[in-house]
Amino acid sequence: MSRERVPDISVIIAAYNAMPYLTECLDSVVGQTLGMDRIEVIAVDDGSTDGSGAELDRYASLHPQLQVVHQANSGGPGGPRNRALDLARGRYAFALDADDYLGPEALERLLRMADTQNSDVVLARQVGLGRTVSEKAHRHATEADLYTSEVYRSLHSAKLIRREIIEDGPVRYPDDLWYGEDQVFVTAVYLAARKISVVGDYDCYFLRRREDGQNITSRSRSADETVRHIERVMALVADRVQDPVGRRRMIGRHFRSLIRTALRPAVTARHDYPEFTAEVYARGRALVRAYWTPDMGEELPRIDWIRLYAFVSCPPGAFEQLMEYDPAKEPPVDLAENGRVYRCFPLFRDTAAGLPDVLFDVTAKLRAQHHLETMTFRGSRMILTGHAYVETLGTGPEPGALVLRERDSGREHTAETVPVASPDLGEGLERAGFRTEMNLAAVDGGGPLGPGTWDVFLDVRAQDVTRRVRLGRKHAPDLDRTARRPRVLAQDPQGGTELAVSPYFTAHDNLTVEVARRFLPTAG
Repeated sequence: MSRERVPDISVIIAAYNAMPYLTECLDSVVGQTLGMDRIEVIAVDDGSTDGSGAELDRYASLHPQLQVVHQANSGGPGGPRNRALDLARGRYAFALDADDYLGPEALERLLRMADTQNSDVVLARQVGLGRTVSEKAHRHATEADLYTSEVYRSLHSAKLIRREIIEDGPVRYPDDLWYGEDQVFVTAVYLAARKISVVGDYDCYFLRRREDGQNITSRSRSADETVRHIERVMALVADRVQDPVGRRRMIGRHFRSLIRTALRPAVTARHDYPEFTAEVYARGRALVRAYWTPDMGEELPRIDWIRLYAFVSCPPGAFEQLMEYDPAKEPPVDLAENGRVYRCFPLFRDTAAGLPDVLFDVTAKLRAQHHLETMTFRGSRMILTGHAYVETLGTGPEPGALVLRERDSGREHTAETVPVASPDLGEGLERAGFRTEMNLAAVDGGGPLGPGTWDVFLDVRAQDVTRRVRLGRKHAPDLDRTARRPRVLAQDPQGGTELAVSPYFTAHDNLTVEVARRFLPTAG
């Protein structure tokens, strides 16, 4: 490769005792469809003792695009990655862990997205090999907003990053952290990026849990190492993010991390290593005091919100009981009471714990499932059938309601739904079927439905709880979704006009009826 030509991508690899995985990693780079003439590889051997350094040298002798740096062990990936970044010349940088590997088209697809969209950061869809990856973070997107999309679920380094934004900061890995250092680095990169994209339609990056258990994240950690990266990244977000939605979502993500990666091991270690537990608890409570706001509760699974509240407000025993509880093994039941639904996790209404009911209130989270089976007209009467129910509550004897809401004004007209037998839905849903009929020429006992665009909703009721859903998207496969002929609701011969209604399905398959005033047809 000509030394004058600027590579498109600098692939940086920090390698420490990565054999035999390193060979597959390097093969995946040199086999990229982008072509090695557009890539440079900078690999830093961080004091390996298993032959990783020799393997890097072997590849360098075969591929002049590969530059190898040997150094004494630094104790973590941050230092060697920084050294590689200092040497990088490419327009973009991509960090590849030495025990992971790339799909053959990964760099070509990432670069195409970056260049066509003028992106500063492009996430690479990940495949977990014995490790968990976020599907939500890697949904394909030409542009993903940091605050409202799910990209902030992904803080692993495997991203194509415009090197200009790394150098402008400059942004580097904290070399005093060996655990969570990528969270600090990637957060800083996200905050500097003007545009973020996601290649989510191709398996780009294969993230491996090593069979020998030597992933760096598998090392034991001190209390300081367990918490320090969370402290640092929360401080970074608090300092840099003024947008209330962004601040809530980003810091809320790290409270999830606090519970799962810091407080959970502290609970497990409390009998054998009480000093470790005490320090993690103290620093965790300091983070809650510094950064928690009540609206962040919605960023956590409900059980984690309850755990965090108990962590700072209850005796340690209550918090530890909640941490040891596994909802997958003991699913909680839902209690409907006075129009609200409470999920009965442990310590619900336990007087000694004193946890407020609002923590257990999941009414707003409940979803109504629905299905539209038929839509027919009898004159001006619109007749709909299907089934609907509120998740976890089944169905009760109370009827629901069909609701027509005018899109601009918000005016509503309703008609009762009648429960009917629905034997095929399973136990507890025997009365989930519904039938409803609305006379569009005399809504709510009055005159015809007025001009406008009327969206169709269903109020689904069970045990005094009501959930409203947009009707139509889930429907029988043979339901006619094409525009239907207009039907006359009322005529004004003196004015020479009439009201006509036309039902149709929107681009999102939701049912809508449009009422328009038109001229009466003339004879002859």
